[in-house]
Amino acid sequence: MKKLNYLVLFISLFWLPLSAQTPWWNDDLSSNIGWYMEENWTISSGKLEFNWSPHIQNFDCSAVSPTITLHEHVQDLIVNQYLDVYAAGNEIAEIYLVVEGYEHLLWEFALTGTNWGEENGTDIFFDISEYGGQDVQIKFRTFGEDSWNWNWWEIFNLTITAYFENDLCLNSIEGPGNIDLNVTGTWEVEIKNLGLQTQSNFTVDLYDCKENEPIGSMLVTDGLVTGEIGVYEFEWTATEIFNTAFYANIPNPDDFEANNTLGGHFVRINPNVEFDVLVWDNDNGKRYIIDPEMGDIIDGAIGITRAFEAAGISYELVEDLPDDLSGYNMIFTSLGCYCLP
Repeated sequence: MKKLNYLVLFISLFWLPLSAQTPWWNDDLSSNIGWYMEENWTISSGKLEFNWSPHIQNFDCSAVSPTITLHEHVQDLIVNQYLDVYAAGNEIAEIYLVVEGYEHLLWEFALTGTNWGEENGTDIFFDISEYGGQDVQIKFRTFGEDSWNWNWWEIFNLTITAYFENDLCLNSIEGPGNIDLNVTGTWEVEIKNLGLQTQSNFTVDLYDCKENEPIGSMLVTDGLVTGEIGVYEFEWTATEIFNTAFYANIPNPDDFEANNTLGGHFVRINPNVEFDVLVWDNDNGKRYIIDPEMGDIIDGAIGITRAFEAAGISYELVEDLPDDLSGYNMIFTSLGCYCLP
């Protein structure tokens, strides 16, 4: 019996953090504030990058994050990255966790001529739970004989997870992005229990941002166990024409309230107006924009047409500009990262 109790305890300790991790800290690398970067390291366009150019030999270059005071129940460091290798050589890529000034090697990769990950980023996980409550920095280092063997090392996102006893997380708001006047639509709010304890008797509110008024409020009495997702429906009827966005809120306090509010679901009430839109895809096809909603890398024309589709606006997409433009009310043009004649 004593052995069985030990086994159950071990399984419980191992299972809890894996099944109930909360994204506690995140750096989307949209800013270089607080970062220390040596030559060939830059932060721009939402990524940290080491580039082979300018060409350097016998190099040792690092990028170091600002100091992060870890939560006492910290779990994983998640690095979303891509390594593009030009040729095999004696170069090395390394990731460290610097704890109270001491460097702990988490990962290393030798340049053998093979890339690492997908072009739009692949997650790699590091268990850093032993460093809970301490001041740390994340360090990226590459060194070797010749930077020519690199193309680039791109880091797109950094996330640190932790676990909490009580943590409800608003995952998404799903529903129509456009609706006709005096028509009732249905929107679904998805909530996940990331905490270790079953949650019940909590409230979910959905708001209209333009008027800052509640669309509806729902008391959830059923229990939501660890890792379970609940979906809750709200109905709303548009009584006037305008553009707005919906946001959801869980007003009940828990151990991590940063994920208790979720906004940004665009809603357009369609006006009774006919207009013709032309989108001229005049860029070079280079995909350099990260779509914040989809997470993929797109070109300018795709970004424009996705916005129209979300708003329920019809358009005509062309690669060659028509000679006669008199039939269009609006014309949008994408030029890419450089202009074409």
